[in-house]
Amino acid sequence: MRIIIACGGTGGHLFPGLAVAEALLARHHEVRLLVSEKAVDQTALRALAVTGGSALSVRSLPAVGYTGARQAFSFGACLARATRVCATLCHEFAPDAVLGMGGFTSAPAVLAASWKRAPSLIHESNAIPGKANRWAGLLAGHIAVGLADCAHFFGRKPVTVTGTPVRAALRRGKIADARQQLGLDPARLTVLIVGGSQGARAINEALACALPWLDGWTDRAQFVHLSGPHDEEFVREAYAANGFTATVMSFCNQMELAYSAADIVVGRAGAGTLTEIAAFGLPAILIPYPFAAADHQAHNARVFERAGAARLIRQAKLGGHHAEKGERLGEAIATLLADDAQRRRMSDAARTLAVLDAEERIADLIEQHAHQTTTH
Repeated sequence: MRIIIACGGTGGHLFPGLAVAEALLARHHEVRLLVSEKAVDQTALRALAVTGGSALSVRSLPAVGYTGARQAFSFGACLARATRVCATLCHEFAPDAVLGMGGFTSAPAVLAASWKRAPSLIHESNAIPGKANRWAGLLAGHIAVGLADCAHFFGRKPVTVTGTPVRAALRRGKIADARQQLGLDPARLTVLIVGGSQGARAINEALACALPWLDGWTDRAQFVHLSGPHDEEFVREAYAANGFTATVMSFCNQMELAYSAADIVVGRAGAGTLTEIAAFGLPAILIPYPFAAADHQAHNARVFERAGAARLIRQAKLGGHHAEKGERLGEAIATLLADDAQRRRMSDAARTLAVLDAEERIADLIEQHAHQTTTH
C-alpha cells in the first residue's frame, strides 16, 4: 500500500508520525512524510538521518498556522496553498490512505484526501484535541486517540484508543551504560530536565533558581538538561555556579540515552514527552506549558497525576528569577530524590499508562480502513 503521513509542526507530531512510518515500512508499504518547513522539523529529520529512499520520502509543506481572526485571510491563503500541494501529491502518489498526526500541517492533507476520495484517518495524542484535529475529524473516516479522555470530543465518529507511538529506539528498554555515555557518574541519582523539542525558557530559569535549594545533593545527584538552543550556556553556568555535575545539551537526538540515565524527569506535559516518560516508567514533575491551546498540557498532566505517576506544578507557581523563588521546584525534586519508595510507586504507575505497540495499532487501523474502502 501507499500511505501519506502528515506529521510536522512540532516534535509531538513529528516523532509519533515517524514511529508509524517505521511500522508501515516494516510491513513493506510505501510511505510519504509531509512535514512543515519549520526549523524544528528540518533539524530533527537531519539529526535522525531521515533522508528518504525507495519506500520512504519526505516533502515539506508551506507553513500553515491559525493565530486568530485578525490573520484569517493569510491563514486561508496558506491553507489553500498547502492543500493544493497535498492534492497534487495525492494525484501523483495515489495513496491508499492518508494519516494526519495533528496540527495544521496535517489539516491540508486530510482536506486533500477528502477531495481525492482517499480514505483518511487522524491521530490525536492529547487529552483535548487541538483546533486542527477538531476540524479534520469532521472529514476523517476514523479517529485514533492516545488517551481515552479524548474520545468523547469526536461525537459519533468511530474512535479507537491506540496510545501514542514512540520510535523504535525508545521501545527497546533502558540502556545499561547510558550515564557513562553521557559523561556522568553511574552511581549518582540523575534528574532529566526536558522542555520539549525547542527547550523551555521558564523551566530553564526555574531550575536555575531551584539549584541553591538542592545544595545538600551536590555530591549525590546529577543532571541531564536539554536546554534548547538559546539557553545552553546560561544553564551550564548555573550548574557550575552551584557545584552540580550536569550534561547540558541544546538538543538530543538520542533520547533513549537521556531517559535511560534518568531517575526523575522534570518537563512539560506534551503528549509525546508523556508517552516517552511512560515507556521508560519514570517518575515526573510536570510543568505544563500555560499557553497551550485549551490548556491541553494541563489536562494531559492530570491524567498522569491521577494515576500517581507525576506531580503537577503550574508555571505560575514557579516564581521569577531570584533564587528564593525556586523553593517549590527545588522541594519537589529533593522530595523525590530522598524517597526511593515513592519513586518506585510513581514508576510503576507510569508504566501502567504505557502503550508500547501504539504504532502497530495505528498501522492496523490504516490497513483495515484502506481495505474496507477499496472493497466497497
